[in-house]
Amino acid sequence: MIKLIFFILSIVFFIIGFIGLMLPVIPQIPFFVIGVVFLMAGSKRFERFMKNTNIYKNHLEKYVKKSHFLSKLLEEPES
Repeated sequence: MIKLIFFILSIVFFIIGFIGLMLPVIPQIPFFVIGVVFLMAGSKRFERFMKNTNIYKNHLEKYVKKSHFLSKLLEEPES
């Protein structure tokens, strides 16, 4: 159920990001980034893909480790 909520939130933020591409008043980059974070939280396959890219390793990994919210959001659920 929580994966579905994360997936829906990611789609909503991607749509807002695309609207931001059309309208110069709405910033698009923050909405795309939030959409990617929610997609990573909802899909372990996409999370593995993102964590193996050089962009993530070189620029984003240190921020995810420092951020308590992002580290909790992207951590493995306990079985």
